[in-house]
Amino acid sequence: MSAEENKASLLRAVDELNKGNLGFIDEVFSPNFTLYTPTSPDWPRGLEGARKMLTQLRARIPDVHATVEDIFAEGDKVAIRWTFRGTYQGDAKPGFPKPGEPITIATISLYRFVNGKIEDDWGVDGLWQTGNAWG
Repeated sequence: MSAEENKASLLRAVDELNKGNLGFIDEVFSPNFTLYTPTSPDWPRGLEGARKMLTQLRARIPDVHATVEDIFAEGDKVAIRWTFRGTYQGDAKPGFPKPGEPITIATISLYRFVNGKIEDDWGVDGLWQTGNAWG
């Protein structure tokens, strides 16, 4: 697959996520999917890990809407800078917003594609603010 096709696949995934449709997971993520993040070193691999990642996001922020700020593709990699906005509904715990508060998360992710599917996800844990901190 070309860099532009990989980029288009990721943009489609963002669009489906914004619609609340997680049915795209099997089409966009590889059965060998791996999430690399220091805060979750034992994250499950494969489609189970991809489903868990997106299901937890939608559970904590049911009305989440992702805005693509920048997206670049070269070779088998796609980099995206995006902003997530919504209403936090996760557990009340120190350092997190209160349930019902608006939240804005700014983050950058790098994806590696194999045969047109996301195989690797290197995400920077997002910087978040309650309210509309970044517009």
